[in-house]
Amino acid sequence: MNQKESVQTAMVHLLKQGSVSLPVLLIKEYKQLGLTEAEVMLLIHLFMFQEKENKTFPTVAELEQRMNLTQDQIVGLIQHLVTGGFLRIEDEVNEYGIRSESYNLSPLFQQLVSSFIEREQKEAKQDTEIYQQVFQMFEQEFGRALSPMECQMLAQWIDEDGYSQELIEAALREAVFCSKLNFRYIDRILFEWQKNNIRTSDEAAEYSRKFRQKGSLYQTNIREKTALGGSGFSFYNWVNHE
Repeated sequence: MNQKESVQTAMVHLLKQGSVSLPVLLIKEYKQLGLTEAEVMLLIHLFMFQEKENKTFPTVAELEQRMNLTQDQIVGLIQHLVTGGFLRIEDEVNEYGIRSESYNLSPLFQQLVSSFIEREQKEAKQDTEIYQQVFQMFEQEFGRALSPMECQMLAQWIDEDGYSQELIEAALREAVFCSKLNFRYIDRILFEWQKNNIRTSDEAAEYSRKFRQKGSLYQTNIREKTALGGSGFSFYNWVNHE
């Protein structure tokens, strides 16, 4: 076997070792849990030792061989993970009375799940508050309860189009300023701002000021054109037409 074949054989052997299964939540949530990159790397090595090498309690020396840390630093990380409730060291005695130790990663899983649920609940609460604030502002300006179709369009702006609360409220104020308080008009404003990469209320105010000075024509929103059953290009004067 020549050198090239020897290298290829070694590489094939390495590839056959496969990969390590890591919880996606570990990558997504470790910052929220206050874990450092060094601690996460240590946890990844523990995953690998357990999954690929069947070692539930690798020594500090073995960990040192694979990390750019001293043994003292590794011991410090392990202690922090244990006291932080991310890792548990368990003593076991088998049927022959031989004592052994192992790292239990279940506390880490529990904290990851708790962090995920807490974050999801927080985001859901924030979304609910955004809906309530936007709906209340629209009903106040319109002076009436919104229709089901108007409520659906508001939800679509937030959920599907991804318009921020700040931008939706700015578009509403612009419609009020122009005395054109209707959803079709507000939808065209938001669509125009999106095309021109307007992201903040300050940018929107400046763009609206320049737009009113020019009195230019703009292409209608594709969604609006479809809903109206139109074909080809339709154009709206954002300022002078409803």
